[in-house]
Amino acid sequence: MTTNTTPADHGRHLLSGDDAAELLAESRLCLREIPTDCLILAGSGSAGTPAMITRSSLRDLLGPRGGENLEHHLALMGDRGSGDLRALIVVGDGYQDLLAPVVEGILRRAGAVVHRAARALEGGPPAVLAVHGAASSTCWTVPPPAAGGAAGIRPVDAGPLRDFADTSAAASAVLLGRPIPRAELFSARLEEIGRLLELPAPDLASTEDPGRLFATARAALEPLLVHGEVLTGQDTMTKCEQVAALLSALAVDRLHWELLAQCVERGGRGRIDRETLLQILVRDGEWAPHPDICAGGEWYDALLRFRAIADSAQRRGAPAARSIARSSWRALTALLVLLAWWNHRFATAGELVDELWDREPESTLAPLLSRMTDTPIFPAWWPST
Repeated sequence: MTTNTTPADHGRHLLSGDDAAELLAESRLCLREIPTDCLILAGSGSAGTPAMITRSSLRDLLGPRGGENLEHHLALMGDRGSGDLRALIVVGDGYQDLLAPVVEGILRRAGAVVHRAARALEGGPPAVLAVHGAASSTCWTVPPPAAGGAAGIRPVDAGPLRDFADTSAAASAVLLGRPIPRAELFSARLEEIGRLLELPAPDLASTEDPGRLFATARAALEPLLVHGEVLTGQDTMTKCEQVAALLSALAVDRLHWELLAQCVERGGRGRIDRETLLQILVRDGEWAPHPDICAGGEWYDALLRFRAIADSAQRRGAPAARSIARSSWRALTALLVLLAWWNHRFATAGELVDELWDREPESTLAPLLSRMTDTPIFPAWWPST
């Protein structure tokens, strides 16, 4: 089971671990994404230790080794200083209308796994104080089974699930100027841009700086998304060419690895050795990700958007152009996997690896990335350091 662990914020506190709406809202803010089909574990902070929030996929939780992996995860949270925990099972995004039998079935099965793992660790920190659910715009309590495992669990309707905007967590975020994660607003436009691109053939001997190409493409993308309808045809063509130049360069392994290194160097510690980059991140905790390359950061979000454009570009044009787009999409996927991994977002990284494996079953890259995220191999940096 892979998980996302929120970065530390010593000014953060959980407003109400027993209020499903507040916990869901705080998770959205801390994890910098909208939690969907997942198990949220929220640990109270102790002296000198910030609160900890993690997200794990329900698919993994309900898989063959879900209980075993959850026990390991709970123990790890204890080792990292987490206090007592509250669990929240999120079905869909918590607000989607779903059939009642589907909701009850998922809450029962997931609740049984959580309660069983909590019992296995009984007597040792952290304790799981309560299990709640968020599904079909309703708050649920998921008590321990009376008997018979999942069949003995009876989820209880605890009232309506307040909208994100109506929570204290959201109000505090607005007052403090914290970024609020939202669904991608420009999905259709990103797909359209992908259809417009004419990708030049990659230059394997290119001396281009991918960091410069990335900066130029980011500057070009914003007006394409926000002001696309008023740009002249020439302006649109020029900006699309700048995006295409980046995607073409990233189809070259050496250049996409160089861009990864420059993302790592965003924190300002100097130059990192390209040949041993991953080994350094595994052993040297002084290297920590800059907010720009974490979920919700400017660079990270731009990489996601360029990946969406490359995905769209795979579906049009001559075979050679589609092949370039495919290589670029693969490179951006790998780059995002490694950035997510470095930021302890193993669930996100694992989902990206799964997508790579689904698209390219013969991939030699997917098994390596999967080993890093599923084992997981931990980066030396930890969010509370």
